[in-house]
Amino acid sequence: MKYKFNFFSIIILILFSNKILADEKVLAGADFEYGQHLSGECVTCHNSTGLGQGIPKITGMKTAIFIKKILAYKTKQKDNAVMQMVADRLGEEEINSLALYLSKTK
Repeated sequence: MKYKFNFFSIIILILFSNKILADEKVLAGADFEYGQHLSGECVTCHNSTGLGQGIPKITGMKTAIFIKKILAYKTKQKDNAVMQMVADRLGEEEINSLALYLSKTK
């Protein structure tokens, strides 16, 4: 039984460490403070008032989901003229920094 516990612990550790490495790769060049600075424009609409008008909450969003959504606007796969314009101006560093900051903000 001792060996089964160690084997499963190692498997879980490997899976968890792969997830951490994948997150770090996705967020290459991300800077928390830069994301905080950039988010000033985002919270103009993405706030408690906006939520009542169909504007989604972006704080606390997982980084991969945020990046996927922003890239969908950037490539015009999601239809919203304002978000397409905003996303079009963002580069990889800005997107990653926003994703990092917003994922840590509630």
